[in-house]
Amino acid sequence: MDLPLGFRFHPTDEELINHYLKPKVSPSSNHQLISIIADVNIYKFDPWELPDKACFGENEWFFFSPRERKYPNGTRPNRAAASGFWKSSGTDKPIITSVGVGSRPQCLGMKKALVFYKGRPTKGVKTDWMMTEYRLVDDYFVSHRPKGSMELEDWVLCRVSHKGKLSQQVRGRNSDMVTQNTIIEGTDPLTPTIDSNVREVLDSIARVLSVGALDELSASII
Repeated sequence: MDLPLGFRFHPTDEELINHYLKPKVSPSSNHQLISIIADVNIYKFDPWELPDKACFGENEWFFFSPRERKYPNGTRPNRAAASGFWKSSGTDKPIITSVGVGSRPQCLGMKKALVFYKGRPTKGVKTDWMMTEYRLVDDYFVSHRPKGSMELEDWVLCRVSHKGKLSQQVRGRNSDMVTQNTIIEGTDPLTPTIDSNVREVLDSIARVLSVGALDELSASII
């Protein structure tokens, strides 16, 4: 099939909401379009376990994840994970359309930045694992959860990343696949780019060919 919109290292916030999260929660969702993002309850795992569960990724990984309530009658999500917890590093930020409907921009959803801490909340140790959580605005769809359900929204979309350099094992089995179908942010979503290492090889070949062509030209003149 054709490469879906946003198939690159850094899809925009607007693309993630419009072309992935909205179809995911829609009854008529396009499974072919969103199948490149895995369904994983990220709070069941430590962040370094997540790259191997992603459909693709090298420096960041994308997941659809459910959220559970911290308290039965509350609205705060439970951020506890396997051996630690995710902590918010700021307030929620709105995701606004790049092109407004008429003259008024439209709020598509919200995003929250979080950092993973190892250990218990009272003595947590900050790590280099980060996450951006995307959710739709509250009035996008009506929830039909049973009364007392511990689940919040049907799905949120999570972008997980790491500040430092990771080993190949942690980066996941799919990291080598990314360079085959990635593009540069801000360009046509279907235009391929060339890996920097490959570009160096091609440039070297081009220089060798250029030298050979000049030698042939000199010989013909003599």
